[in-house]
Amino acid sequence: MNQQEWERDVRNRQRNIVFPDTNLNEGRFYRNLASGKAIFTTGQRVSLLLILMFFFLYSAVDFAGQFSVIFSEGDFSVPAWSFGPSLISLVWLLFWLFLTVKALFPLDPPAPRRRRGYRTSSRS
Repeated sequence: MNQQEWERDVRNRQRNIVFPDTNLNEGRFYRNLASGKAIFTTGQRVSLLLILMFFFLYSAVDFAGQFSVIFSEGDFSVPAWSFGPSLISLVWLLFWLFLTVKALFPLDPPAPRRRRGYRTSSRS
């Protein structure tokens, strides 16, 4: 990729067009997480873990609430549709668990990036 292509790519990513660019950027975000090739800083790793913890706690509270409703009534004939929100929260939890594991523990760790450009000679 030459410099003009790079500049065009940067300019296109910074446009202020809501719908198509937002979808492209969001897709790029999730693809980078799931690829396992991204290199994350410590803050980004902590943020991913915080997102996962949020969905874990939300799902745990949701399931605890569902089970408390079932057991408080003493009647175990609860309609199946009442578990819909719990299943949706479980799907979100599994989605973020998958992304976090793929991002933080890739199968093939990315190779360290080598700097290009001017290098000083090791000779004195």
